[in-house]
Amino acid sequence: MKNNSTNDKQKERISFLQKIQKYQVLTFTLLFLFLYRFVSALIFYFIGKETVADRYGLSIGIILIIIPVVYFLQWLIAIWAVSKYTQERLKEDMNRHPIAVIILFISYFVDLPYRLSGLELASGFFKIINIFEVCVYYAFTSFLWWMLICWISKKIWKKTKREWSWYKKIIDKIFIFLPSIYKFVLGLVVAIFIFLSIITLLVGVFHYSGADLQKF
Repeated sequence: MKNNSTNDKQKERISFLQKIQKYQVLTFTLLFLFLYRFVSALIFYFIGKETVADRYGLSIGIILIIIPVVYFLQWLIAIWAVSKYTQERLKEDMNRHPIAVIILFISYFVDLPYRLSGLELASGFFKIINIFEVCVYYAFTSFLWWMLICWISKKIWKKTKREWSWYKKIIDKIFIFLPSIYKFVLGLVVAIFIFLSIITLLVGVFHYSGADLQKF
């Protein structure tokens, strides 16, 4: 019995690592957003700025527990959703439901500015990261709605309708260019965040003024 339980634990550990390796970009995105929230909460706490903990009357310890739990749950949900689709199946369903894709695509870009305007997005570069996070989460929410629409559509219409050649070409180009564009934007945001986090840490926590650099 002990050997069986040990083997089950090893299989679960391997499966968990395989999911991380298979969905590296998704995992890295959520890991970065988690670290951003976690590090920001610590930095704002030490430099005396208002944090989420102060706003809701919670201790910083509770916030530092809630943040990893929330982002881990988000990772599990995201892995479940994307694991339902291979790239080939995703392209097939997008070609099968062009109207749903076009409507959700248009509604995403039309509604996104209103969602951003109604949120507190901080200032400076932190505002850019918050906008990036909102865009990612809103895109994923739209993807979940699209999955639901596709599932309902398959129950109603069993046969595949006639494909639009111009639409299919656009989808093919999106699958070619969008992943590279997203990785570039993600890498740029992460690089600047690391740089500004170091500067904020030096100035806010260690009170570094840069006086030694002015001598050169």
